[in-house]
Amino acid sequence: MVTPTPVESLTKNHRLVYDILNEHGAGRHLTMAQLYEFARERRPGIGFTTVYRGVTRLRDLGLIAEIVIPGADSAVYEPASHPHAHFRCTQCGRVDDVQYTLPASATSKLSADNGFHVDSVELSLHGRCSACA
Repeated sequence: MVTPTPVESLTKNHRLVYDILNEHGAGRHLTMAQLYEFARERRPGIGFTTVYRGVTRLRDLGLIAEIVIPGADSAVYEPASHPHAHFRCTQCGRVDDVQYTLPASATSKLSADNGFHVDSVELSLHGRCSACA
């Protein structure tokens, strides 16, 4: 018997949230409120709690990324992709992807020097974007 993939086992409402995020693509960061509005456009009867549960399930399955950036009004979501950093403009609030990852040697040294194990790295940079500078 073939085991269904995580995407195949999604409910129709969770699949809707997954599809919305993938259609917007990597690098496009949507808030929970934006996801809810996009979902209501396609399925007017859908509730905010249903979208929230869908986002939580997708995040827990590793299908989407939840990005919490200090100073931002709320978390944003994007399809899961390769590791990268985020830049948040402190003036306009825009969040952009930055193609950067911390070298494994740096995390290994931090782990060894401090006696902990690093499971993941979330790097956020802050400043003014080119439009606001």
